[in-house]
Amino acid sequence: MTELMFKPGAIPKQVTLRESAAQILLAQIMSGELKEGEIYSVAMVASNLGISPTPVREAVLELADKGLLTVHKNRGFTVPVLTRSMMEEIHHIRFLLEAPSTVRAGMMLGHADVAELREIAEMTVEAARSGELVSYVELDREFHGRFLSVLEMPMLVRLIMDYRDRARLIGLRARLGSDEIIEAAREHIALVDAAVARDEAALSRIIANHLEMTRRRSLEGL
Repeated sequence: MTELMFKPGAIPKQVTLRESAAQILLAQIMSGELKEGEIYSVAMVASNLGISPTPVREAVLELADKGLLTVHKNRGFTVPVLTRSMMEEIHHIRFLLEAPSTVRAGMMLGHADVAELREIAEMTVEAARSGELVSYVELDREFHGRFLSVLEMPMLVRLIMDYRDRARLIGLRARLGSDEIIEAAREHIALVDAAVARDEAALSRIIANHLEMTRRRSLEGL
């Protein structure tokens, strides 16, 4: 673990310390900066973030409940190992659940939804361009969660978001700022535009491409 990975400046001011720690850890898990099987201590993470161990411990337990971390009593925590076949299965499940749900949600979005989602989408593009890993990951999650929320199916949305969080994009930090990632972020704006136009075919095409390119980038790192 290095100072570069965990630093005090990474803590946003508008959320709780536990939420901030969870966001940072999730971004590190998804990007592969927390190495599979390596033991990390709560105390070390807390020290590098400049906060007390309690919110970090709570964040670790929250992520462990989702299967994203494994807690080792009196030792620390590790990131579970994901094989290529496991990652393929995760993305297959994502496509089965997320693609049709996104299309259905897009056909239901109202004016207020569109305004909010467009703002989040534009912020995601800016985070992709500026290279802010934690902001990019969290805004990406916020966009898709908010987009799907119009379905008013919280169990389905929770399941979709759970599988989104399980996906890995090894080396994501290094890719931020690239045309590839900026274009992926711009697809959020394209989804909003398709929803405004009530273009079901466009919604289906955009989310299918979005998920497929994510799958490819994910598997490249394995």
